[in-house]
Amino acid sequence: MLAAAELDLAIGQIDNLLSKLQANNPKRGASTEAESHQERPANKTRSHTPPHAQSNGSPAAILSSSTQAATVDLNNLFAKAQLQVARVVSVEEIDSVKLYKCVVELSGGIMKQVMAGLKQHIAKDELLHSLVVVITNLKAAKLAGELSEAMILAAQAPLPDEPKAELVKALRPAEGSEPGDAVFLEGQTTAGSTFSKTLKSDIWKKIVAELEVHSHIACFAQQKLVTHKGPIRLESSIPDGAGIH
Repeated sequence: MLAAAELDLAIGQIDNLLSKLQANNPKRGASTEAESHQERPANKTRSHTPPHAQSNGSPAAILSSSTQAATVDLNNLFAKAQLQVARVVSVEEIDSVKLYKCVVELSGGIMKQVMAGLKQHIAKDELLHSLVVVITNLKAAKLAGELSEAMILAAQAPLPDEPKAELVKALRPAEGSEPGDAVFLEGQTTAGSTFSKTLKSDIWKKIVAELEVHSHIACFAQQKLVTHKGPIRLESSIPDGAGIH
């Protein structure tokens, strides 16, 4: 009972103290309430930022970044191959079912011998004196006992009516191109390019895997191959998706 009496006394003293404080500052209670409302405004409208604007880590952003990185890697791969325009100055038939022995001219009158596997597909007269695209930094090789110092690029596709036969056509540089003109990707520049002195065959295979025809234009990873005069084209008989090698 004593403890309860002491507790009642303490509560009474506290009530008395609070009454005195309110008497000395009658507006305190109201101002405290107002301040409380100012600090915690009711139904405050919060700004909403769309999820795609809140973070650059969205799936679309990640995919875009990955695509750009992959494109850069492919472009760096393509830059290792030295592709040029050349003029075929001679075509010789040799004792081979598939091969022509050709000589092509590059810039400055430089000549290279090319053993071209086009005999079954392109007539000698069609090839002679034509402008073609060649790769010139592959390792020289002997074919049919003859040295081959470059490769003429051509597109190939199966014939619709003869599944076992192929349609093969050489790439055609834009009108006005000249021997020695660089072949590069549209939108890129050849300035300062450093080609591999000798391109490894496995690297070339990776490049070839991305070479194909789109809308009668030679492309690498869907980017147009061009000279300073315009795109590298194929005859209309070559369908989209045809490979180039």
